[in-house]
Amino acid sequence: MSANIQSLSFGSQDGNQTLDTIWGRRSIGRLVEPAPNQSELTALLEAGSIAPDHDRLRPFRFIILSGDSLDAFGSILAERLTARLALAGMSPTEGQLQKERTKLRRAPLVIVVAAKIDTSSRIPEIEQFATAAAAAENILLAATSMGYGSMWRTGDISYDEKIKQEFGLSSTDHIVGWLYIGTRTDSSLPVAVQVPDITDLASHWTP
Repeated sequence: MSANIQSLSFGSQDGNQTLDTIWGRRSIGRLVEPAPNQSELTALLEAGSIAPDHDRLRPFRFIILSGDSLDAFGSILAERLTARLALAGMSPTEGQLQKERTKLRRAPLVIVVAAKIDTSSRIPEIEQFATAAAAAENILLAATSMGYGSMWRTGDISYDEKIKQEFGLSSTDHIVGWLYIGTRTDSSLPVAVQVPDITDLASHWTP
């Protein structure tokens, strides 16, 4: 049987920068320059690379999009939208195409995190995917600790095989997320987060 645990107290912990970073992370939809510089970007990727990793498979890949590559890949996203809709006998509007072309410009830096699945490994695919997801969260937390805003996005583009191929991924690999990173503006300041009641989510197991 199980027993509910007592509700825990959440909030800023004086002197505990790690917890402050975790509780301070928010999803920010619109971000601007400056983006992390090269040394900061390296630190973000290194933070991602030390995620919990069963058997040290390193089942993650990081693809960097910035500058002109945001526009170039935006054109690919528009082409793929056209192709996906064509399968349903539909055509995109110009507004839809423009949205695809410019969606990556919602931040000056996008890090695509992919799960590179080793199908020959004894480690289950779900554990390899979990490692890549943990790498993505490490990157977001590292960005928050540097003072940058971020947002983890997915959508249809994460499951499009042609888009995966553009990144050198195979059909057994997965795009875990598109991490948008940049500087917050006055209009994109984070709102307070609603911390869930832990008593509804956790319990002590007893024999």
